[in-house]
Amino acid sequence: MATINTLRLELIEHDHNRHTATVRVSYRVLLSAVERNMTGLRFREKIQLWGADSPDADDFLYEFSTSSFPTEADGVVNRERTVTVGDDVLDEDGWPRPTDEVYAKVWVDPLLPVSDYGTSNTIEHRF
Repeated sequence: MATINTLRLELIEHDHNRHTATVRVSYRVLLSAVERNMTGLRFREKIQLWGADSPDADDFLYEFSTSSFPTEADGVVNRERTVTVGDDVLDEDGWPRPTDEVYAKVWVDPLLPVSDYGTSNTIEHRF
């Protein structure tokens, strides 16, 4: 089973004039020996941004478009995704708390290769 390491969220730019924020999510996927050797194996990637609200439940803020990626022969896949959103998306605390705490969640699910199938000829017979 693939494992996610070194998951990092960065604020690349906050444009106060345009009211946008650009964030980057980067991480490393370490593949198992079985996954490394499966020809045609790909992974579906799901990334979400969440607001930390202790002691309340965390808030879902944003979901990146779903993407997929192939395996690498050495079993290590480095991923990086960047998105620009309205800065109100990341403004998860509101007044009177001036500081927002945002984090990323990442899932990777294997997309197994589709097997081929064949169809035989048709025979006619009275049974």
